Amino acid sequence: MRQKLTSIYLISQISYLISKAMRVFFPPFVAFVVFGIIVVLDSFVHTMHLGDMGKGTLHAFMACFYYMWPLYFLTALLTQWVIITSLWDAARHWGATAKDAAVTVCCIVCGLFACGIAYAIWDDKTTELHLAWLAIIMLMIQLAYWIMNVFVMILFDEGKIRLPHLPEKKSAE
Repeated sequence: MRQKLTSIYLISQISYLISKAMRVFFPPFVAFVVFGIIVVLDSFVHTMHLGDMGKGTLHAFMACFYYMWPLYFLTALLTQWVIITSLWDAARHWGATAKDAAVTVCCIVCGLFACGIAYAIWDDKTTELHLAWLAIIMLMIQLAYWIMNVFVMILFDEGKIRLPHLPEKKSAE
């Protein structure tokens, strides 16, 4: 009897760890698949070369993603694991105003990072309009990533993507 209880406990713990791993891995994976498809399709039209990176164009960003995606994906996984899943679990109990404030703060942080990164890669021989364009492109890429991430996390919460350790949600009919 004790061995049976131990094996049931072990199975439930493994199931719990798998579900946590899915919540960490799957949302960034979906976003990276979408970005990857866009970049690969673009690479059929415009070939990617290492020298394309750093030019401050959309093609340069795609070339950077094409060659550096493993590093970006590792960063996304660490961010998802350390920050996002904890924040998401806490936000389940927040009211609508607090959730709106969290989205606003996320947008502001994305904007600040976009401006900082754009300034770091901006060639000061070009105009400030080019700097603004870089910042806007960076912001749009970040916000597109977070929209896809949040969408997948909502699918997890609503049971559309079922985690192994959770029972199926019963509809209230």
